[in-house]
Amino acid sequence: MQHQAKKRYGQNFLRDKNLLKKIVNQSHILNKDVIEVGPGQGALTSFLAEQAHQLTCFEIDTSLKSILDPIEEQYDNLEIIYKDFMTADLTDLGDDLHVVANVPYYITTPIIFKLIETPQIKTASLMIQKEVCERLIAKPGTKAYNNLSVVMAYHAHVYKMMDVKRHMFVPQPNVDSAVIRIEKRDKALLDPKAEKIFISIVRTAFKQKRKTLVNNWFEAYQIPKEDIINFLKSFDINENIRAEKIAIEQFMKLAGAWTYDI
Repeated sequence: MQHQAKKRYGQNFLRDKNLLKKIVNQSHILNKDVIEVGPGQGALTSFLAEQAHQLTCFEIDTSLKSILDPIEEQYDNLEIIYKDFMTADLTDLGDDLHVVANVPYYITTPIIFKLIETPQIKTASLMIQKEVCERLIAKPGTKAYNNLSVVMAYHAHVYKMMDVKRHMFVPQPNVDSAVIRIEKRDKALLDPKAEKIFISIVRTAFKQKRKTLVNNWFEAYQIPKEDIINFLKSFDINENIRAEKIAIEQFMKLAGAWTYDI
């Protein structure tokens, strides 16, 4: 059945069965409760339903109902909910959830943060824009390293599962993609107060990447530059350093010792 891909929903459909099977197999969802965000035409959905204990799909485009209904009828463990995932309450879906999805590029970051902020979601395997994938897994000192790299490393173990070329999608997007694996940590690395400080100082540290840590924090918090310099020196950190050179472990130590208002 033909369906015209809708640009406003970022619809690019993947149909290569071998690749779809590979994604599902490497997502380790056998007999687990799974969420698919944006099943589209259901290419991935069937493979997920065959392995999952329970599969819940959130689809915002109701015009896909005529395509997805026959798939839903095939599987007793499949429920398709026609609702925006970003506004969905996941409370009743269980406390050990695993997400597998081909994520629309325009809403990738908000979806990732919802996954991180939802305690019952334990893992996620996401098809995303390759450039975003590189940021998520970037290491200190590299061009792609930014605040998202640090925040993701704090919340989860993150690695790239595979690259996916643009020609494998219909319609073909203008960029290549990658499948990223997010495995959330069992417990927080910092106490709630230090975690709040950590998130804030990381975000402001990268606000203008070409500025030094001192200048970014001075502008964000109006702390005297001399105080920030002395604070950094107490950790043997050069006053001219930029955020891209600071590893997550250093940011955590800084957050633990931070005494300024944020």
